[in-house]
Amino acid sequence: MGILLLTFISITVAQAVEPLWIVNTSPGLELRTVSISAEGSLIVAGGDQLVGISRDGKKLWAGWDGELVEIDRDGKYILTSRGTFVRLFDSNGASLWDQTFSGAVADISITPDGLIIAAGSGTDVKSWYNSGAGLGSNTTSRIKHLRISPAKDQIVVTTGNTLRSFNLSYVPFWTDDEVSPDLVEMSADGTHIVTASGNWIWFHHGSGKRIWEKHIQGGSVLSLAFSRDGSIIVAGQDDNTITVLDSNSNVLWTAQAGNWVTSVGVSDNGSVIVAGSMDKNLYVFDRKGKLLGTFQAIGMLKSRSVGISGDGSRIVAVDGTNVYGFSGSQFSQPTPTGTSGTTIIPSTISPNKTLIPSTTHTLMVTFPSGTEQTVMPPSPATTQKSGFPWILSLIPVAVIAFIRQKRRT
Repeated sequence: MGILLLTFISITVAQAVEPLWIVNTSPGLELRTVSISAEGSLIVAGGDQLVGISRDGKKLWAGWDGELVEIDRDGKYILTSRGTFVRLFDSNGASLWDQTFSGAVADISITPDGLIIAAGSGTDVKSWYNSGAGLGSNTTSRIKHLRISPAKDQIVVTTGNTLRSFNLSYVPFWTDDEVSPDLVEMSADGTHIVTASGNWIWFHHGSGKRIWEKHIQGGSVLSLAFSRDGSIIVAGQDDNTITVLDSNSNVLWTAQAGNWVTSVGVSDNGSVIVAGSMDKNLYVFDRKGKLLGTFQAIGMLKSRSVGISGDGSRIVAVDGTNVYGFSGSQFSQPTPTGTSGTTIIPSTISPNKTLIPSTTHTLMVTFPSGTEQTVMPPSPATTQKSGFPWILSLIPVAVIAFIRQKRRT
């Protein structure tokens, strides 16, 4: 059979991280969204039930329901919506007040200090103080999303065919009708606004001046995040791509998930980026695009299903029946990345790229001729987790691959 010469063997193992804790919803109820306060002290999951959780995974309370969930930075106020209702709760889950629209609520927003609340439904937009006293209302084209500026000087609304700004009493401030945005996010000081629709991203100054627009490669943007310091923009797309840009429109890196990237988040300074996908995986990256770790949930991770505290110390995800909590320090050992600034995630295999499988190992054999071949190991059920014996078990597979290669040449 000849002598097998293995000139290079590379074994790549991604770091699969297990949750610090898991909190379940009541039987028969579904969770869909999650929000987290700046320091991770309060986590609230929403859906058929609202569930309040401490940073160490203690279920604090449960009740009511809420499709959309927003928390102020200190975790004092919880803003939710379900159907035609907008409700405000305190940190103990007690209802403070509710407001109604004639149609289903499209989006909600709360200022970082919890003082001002805004919501949109159909063509109606309204705002209130946290006391429940009304601030103002107006009508516009059909509302997609909205955000209150942290500077509390304006409310920005996307309608699909224009970007509009109102003051807190809903007196029109400025309009850009040459864009067609959907998703919208703002920097912590309110000086910059990021919007996205299709595979376009727009960047505006808080005064309404459009600074740049960018056509990104791949599919339509499904999820959007903007670091509070205004340095990092994260877009999750329906062609399974995660695209990360800086504030000057430069694409810093991209990554591929196994399905639609439906939820993304970023720490305040852009140092940690999280993404959730319909492939059931949570992905955590550093600012440079290194994959720090993954976790596979039981169910799919849908829109607004992942969150990260401002300081990056807590990461959360919800998959339908479970809320998973992680410490940022669990994702401390970076895994190798692919070439050309592109991280290759499980289920994506590209020629001449380093593979990062979440639960399997690969053996890359370089033959004397200089050609390379990726050899898959035995099934996980019969493969040891680590160690030299595991490597020895792959040698017969490598021998077979070598013989096949020799026959071809």
